[in-house]
Amino acid sequence: MSELLSAGEGGRIERTVLPGGIRIITETVPGLQSETVGVWVGSGSRHESHVAAGSTHFLEHMLFKGTATRSPRDIARGLERTGGDSNAVTAKEYTCYYARCLVSDLDGVGELLWDMVLRSTLDEAEFERERGVIVEELAMAADDPTDQLFEDFEQLAFADQPLGRPVGATRRQIRVLEHSVLREHYEDAYAGPGLVFAAAGGASHAEVVEQVTAHIAGTRAVRPLAQSAKARDTAADALTPALFTPGIHVRERATEQQGIILGTAGLPEGHDDRFVHLVLSNLLGGGMASRLFQRIREEHGLAYSVQTVLSQYSDAGLFGVYAGCAPESSDQVLALVREELLRIADRAPGADEVDDVVSQLAGGTVLGLESTAVRMNRIARHELTAVPLLSAEVLIDRVRSVTPEQIRAHAVGLLSQEWALAAVGPRGDLPMPSLR
Repeated sequence: MSELLSAGEGGRIERTVLPGGIRIITETVPGLQSETVGVWVGSGSRHESHVAAGSTHFLEHMLFKGTATRSPRDIARGLERTGGDSNAVTAKEYTCYYARCLVSDLDGVGELLWDMVLRSTLDEAEFERERGVIVEELAMAADDPTDQLFEDFEQLAFADQPLGRPVGATRRQIRVLEHSVLREHYEDAYAGPGLVFAAAGGASHAEVVEQVTAHIAGTRAVRPLAQSAKARDTAADALTPALFTPGIHVRERATEQQGIILGTAGLPEGHDDRFVHLVLSNLLGGGMASRLFQRIREEHGLAYSVQTVLSQYSDAGLFGVYAGCAPESSDQVLALVREELLRIADRAPGADEVDDVVSQLAGGTVLGLESTAVRMNRIARHELTAVPLLSAEVLIDRVRSVTPEQIRAHAVGLLSQEWALAAVGPRGDLPMPSLR
């Protein structure tokens, strides 16, 4: 039976749970000829055991490598011939395989995605070939100082915890990952209530449900998820609340710039204060008019890129400031970041400044929802996290209700916490600024 979650001028959101627990959630937007769809798996790198490190991301690659009835080339042709776009993403708490297509092509595209996800052969010869590809992908990321910096920061902030592990694991771990371990991870994660099908666009919910029901018939997706004891232990470990770890991690590299992230514990998804958190983040470093951009780039010319960064997970989050600058300017940049953080905690911003930020966020919300991809991601994340699904009108009202004094008080709370500093570049002697 279908459940109506919301209905308005913008779209109609409905949900159905099929036998075995697989969930379908759709947003129907009348008049659209396109559809964005995704098969979501509620398993990410955080849910891996140590021996299975990297298997979630490896599976993302392998599911494009053939099924019982399709070769890798067949999969690529089937996804590209519709004229839309398709890809996959592995994150710390989920994996998604998605495509954008015409509504008239939805049945074929959906069938292809389900074929990949549920009937992958996981051929061992393909596995060995792809091992080299993934090692090269990780090497490419390691060569990018900014990628390395963000990875270092999360490893520092969640030290020795599943949430701190790199999504793709390390090259050493990929080189020793066994095919049998990958297959076991696939059998554990890709079944039953661990799967969500999300769709946003012109197709009706009934149409999508009918198609998905046909696509998964006779597969293990209609059976409840039966995790192994090892998988259950790993899942329990992954759900242990993540704790922030302060400290300093500096990776010395012969680069032209010094990359810096100064950060602290943020908020998890769905937290009551998330709208205050978001407004504060954008006021400090969310665009060209933000305080950090104006102070560090426009007034002092010390950095091309400076911005706040947020990470949000089911039970934890991170708040940070990123800057890329000349190594000799690093101390001055950190001093200016410190000044701006202390300034907003000392004195609430003016109403006009807050109104500018709120208008920016409200406009971005409305413009974002004109994308079926944004809509599909939003309803899927709701289904995976159980965070209440708010309409665009409610989201905007919540943002507009944020007051200058709430922003100041939230900044005071952030500064009362312990902080961490990660850096990549020639300077190996960066000190942690005092933020109290």
